Amino acid sequence: MTSTHAALSPFARIKVRTSALVFCDDEVALIRRDRSNSVLYTTIGGNVEDAEPLPQALRRELSEELSLDLDQAEGGELLWVVDQRVSRPGATPPPRKLH
Repeated sequence: MTSTHAALSPFARIKVRTSALVFCDDEVALIRRDRSNSVLYTTIGGNVEDAEPLPQALRRELSEELSLDLDQAEGGELLWVVDQRVSRPGATPPPRKLH
């Protein structure tokens, strides 16, 4: 395999992300992301920083995006893990994201 092929490998760059569905009664918090041709809604979360424990990363993201203090939250459990290869236009190789 040449170095060009190695750089384009979906495993060449893996981003680990943390995310949560936050419920309040029958409502769920989502982030609205306006794009040039569409509107997307995503769950609360983001990239895990190097050596950051996953629970701490989720706590940080919930604080940053919702000003939510997890010490005052109830419940919470791991429901699923998603392994995703993201496609993008252009020459940048797509990252693999582990949610």
